[in-house]
Amino acid sequence: MRVSEFFGLNVRQSELDFVDVNTATDVELYVDPCWIHTINIPWFRRATTTIEDFFNHILGLYENGDYEDAKELFHYAHEPNEICFGLSTNAPEGTGASADMLSKVFDNILEAQMFDNGLIERLEDIHVFVEDFGQDRLSDLVVNIIRMHLVEYTEEQCKKYNIEINTDERQLAHYWDPESHSWVECNRSPLVINGKDILLVPKTIAVKNFKYNAGQYCTHFVLSRRKEYHLENNTNLVRRTPNKNGEVIPKVYKKDIREQEIKDRGLSEKQYAREITEQERSLIQQFRARIADILLDEKRTNKLSDEDLEEMLENL
Repeated sequence: MRVSEFFGLNVRQSELDFVDVNTATDVELYVDPCWIHTINIPWFRRATTTIEDFFNHILGLYENGDYEDAKELFHYAHEPNEICFGLSTNAPEGTGASADMLSKVFDNILEAQMFDNGLIERLEDIHVFVEDFGQDRLSDLVVNIIRMHLVEYTEEQCKKYNIEINTDERQLAHYWDPESHSWVECNRSPLVINGKDILLVPKTIAVKNFKYNAGQYCTHFVLSRRKEYHLENNTNLVRRTPNKNGEVIPKVYKKDIREQEIKDRGLSEKQYAREITEQERSLIQQFRARIADILLDEKRTNKLSDEDLEEMLENL
């Protein structure tokens, strides 16, 4: 049963600020930190500060060689069930932001010198460059980090729709506290439905697919730069087929670059993106600078419409 149905709100998804989840099952949606960073209003700015503080604290520990202290912080990460978001069973790259998984991820980052090479400068960069770290895992980690912000948002929405707020103390995992730079136990669970803790999520940060990912970065930045390289150096990938007017205009196609530089070499897209970025760091800097524009571009946006959300939730 959807949240609105349970409380008899008699409203459609388009009239709600939050995702009207079915509390009995999960919908294949994710919390996108890039949308959190993009929206310039107080709740989102506070959440951004918390996400950045977590990453910067972890980064500081690794830079100081305090690896065990950093890994200890990963033990507070787990797959959050309160938001009723989830991953389909046949999706790649695994599920859940477990302590062991995060330890391995950061070990790989350290071993490959991704911090030193400027590849990893914010939390969402991990999703672009690190194998076995998909959007499901990044979403789970972000939810853990901003749990208290989601608690406050849920309380705000309950008050708005006259939903009775649960005042009993219930342990609701942990959240990251940017003031103490530590995990703090959350004992506030404002919304309980049929005995289950529920946290509402703003629909503006719920996505089906992240735009800040290896595919987008590779296609629109890395391969675009490689096209320029092949044209400038007149490589074997340059085609010179006359057009209908008989003009010969040199061209390089991204599909040919993919075939020769990725597929034929047995590389994954993330491996290739790391390799090229280490040679030309400005590419990832351009991607970071452009992500807000990419998200807000109506032709390429990954923002779900109310109609899309309604269809996904109805099909559960």
